[in-house]
Amino acid sequence: MENFEAGLRERREATASRIANKDLFLFFLDHEVKRARRYQNFLSLLLVRFKQTATDEGNENRLQTFYAEMCDFLGGEMRESDVLYSLGVNQLVILLPYADESAGKNARLRLEDIIKDYDFKSRGFEVMIDQICFPAHGAATIDLIKKTLEAKPSKMKGPRGR
Repeated sequence: MENFEAGLRERREATASRIANKDLFLFFLDHEVKRARRYQNFLSLLLVRFKQTATDEGNENRLQTFYAEMCDFLGGEMRESDVLYSLGVNQLVILLPYADESAGKNARLRLEDIIKDYDFKSRGFEVMIDQICFPAHGAATIDLIKKTLEAKPSKMKGPRGR
């Protein structure tokens, strides 16, 4: 059993290390916005944030482990064309190219339903997902960057995030 858990931990750490960083996110976001503008297309961003709600909030190792699990989990739920970025140990962004507001909402609701099935709350973590769309929430890269970096997460409420 120890070998299995060690292997699982190594796989999660490897998955987390393959996630693109903030600088790469900003570069690709700019690229995708220009592409979307040029071809009159859409894109959506899903902001996935999580925080510890358990009493041992100072346990950085526990947060790192959960971060790796979330990276692994999200990586398995995304389309091949979607890209996962890390904006910090408690904040991930999924770039959904060619996804208008409706398609982004469907992806968000599907993730929220799956997250509820995993019941991360009982493990001491709260997960929040927000959505930002081009061009509905900004027609320039800087607008989307501001909304992404400054967005206040909303808590999932009731069935299907409503």
